[in-house]
Amino acid sequence: MKKKELKELIEQGEGYFVEFKEQIGVSLDKEMVAFANASGGKIVIGVTDRGKIIGCTTDNTVRSKIQDIANNCDPRIPIHIETVRYEGVKLLVVSVDESFDKPVRCSKGFFLREGPNSQKLTRNEILTLAAGAGKFKFDMQPCRSFNYPEDFKDTKWRHFLDKTGIAPPENSEDLLTNLGFAEDKAGFRITNAGALFFGKNIETYIRHSFITCVLFKGTTKTKILDRKDFKSDLLSNYENAFRFLQQHLKIEYLIEGGGPRKEIPEIPLEVLREALVNAIVHRDYFEEGAGILVEVYDDSVEITNPGRLLFDSSKFGKLSVARNPILFDAFHRLGITEKIGSGINRMRQAMAARNIEVEFDTGDFFIVTLARPETTQKEVTPHVTPQVTPQALSDVELRILGFCHEERSASEIINFTGMNPDYIRKDIIPKLIEKDFLVLTIPDKPRSPHQKYILTEAGMKHVKTM
Repeated sequence: MKKKELKELIEQGEGYFVEFKEQIGVSLDKEMVAFANASGGKIVIGVTDRGKIIGCTTDNTVRSKIQDIANNCDPRIPIHIETVRYEGVKLLVVSVDESFDKPVRCSKGFFLREGPNSQKLTRNEILTLAAGAGKFKFDMQPCRSFNYPEDFKDTKWRHFLDKTGIAPPENSEDLLTNLGFAEDKAGFRITNAGALFFGKNIETYIRHSFITCVLFKGTTKTKILDRKDFKSDLLSNYENAFRFLQQHLKIEYLIEGGGPRKEIPEIPLEVLREALVNAIVHRDYFEEGAGILVEVYDDSVEITNPGRLLFDSSKFGKLSVARNPILFDAFHRLGITEKIGSGINRMRQAMAARNIEVEFDTGDFFIVTLARPETTQKEVTPHVTPQVTPQALSDVELRILGFCHEERSASEIINFTGMNPDYIRKDIIPKLIEKDFLVLTIPDKPRSPHQKYILTEAGMKHVKTM
């Protein structure tokens, strides 16, 4: 391995293909097995979890011990051990190929690589994954209709590197391959994961990767107030869908002791983030007949994605198996996914803390239903100055109030929000007028083509708390 390659490997940090070890320890066999059962990877010995170079012993005794560990796995794991000098010290790089004889186990059991971690599985669970390996690794398969570099959007790649803190490499192709966004088995080719993150026209290659967000009036699908179809890269789709939810869910503001206001979303934002990213990284992309659906009703939010659980439902909330390991690893590097297998429990705990119901349907489609609590006046404790906004307003309503500090026409308000015109004209503006937060500039001619709207004193109280 060249010094430049090792430098890039260390700078990109631990992930689906890379594990750091300070020294040979009791878990080395576990990491070997996890890589062999997944897609292979490299174990760099002499580097801390945080990427600090400390060096290690590289004599024949150590190399022999590493080889014995690989030989004692069942079946035996072929490995390649290389000594590399880096920053004045010696490191060992142990390369593990994907096994063609899965499942592989060590004395501690069966393990599978999940993002930057190795997770223990039962033999039946890993056999199930191996039997369905074609569907399990959609994101790792080459995107055959993708032409590199013509279809590759370099600005998205640079944005990803910036957000993950990975230094721009001299050779992007090597780093794309190391991260699973490309493969170099029969010539350099972008994988489906790479296409989903960095493609120019993603619909051309994977047309079903969209997220549809819909706002309904009431508790049924009868009347649509707003709808957006997001068809860009996965990170943009995630951010846009999250923004849609923020626009249409309510926020209350609590001011304590004259300090800065405290925002209280009706559904915890961390729950919305977790539900969205789970839908993206765990959906079955082999199912081409449906995308991810985000539905907002008066009483709930539902997020639906195609794909059954990859393990027995009795393990739900206890076990996590990434259907798309490269996508999971990418979102982990972006800081959007956190602990392996803890997302469901974090959602449950956050909702329980607010006494809000959450339901999970684990059928052919995975559905998360988040109840929307009824808005009530908040009681504040005696040591808190009782300044609570009189009525909870959605984020879009608050934005409109702030926009209408000057006279604004309905068209200007619609363009400002970028939302469904009928929803703004027939629902939002009349509601704000009814609450005496907006007033007509030509009250005796409500249908005048010159009609505009402006903030009232009551509306200004809300704007001042923003």
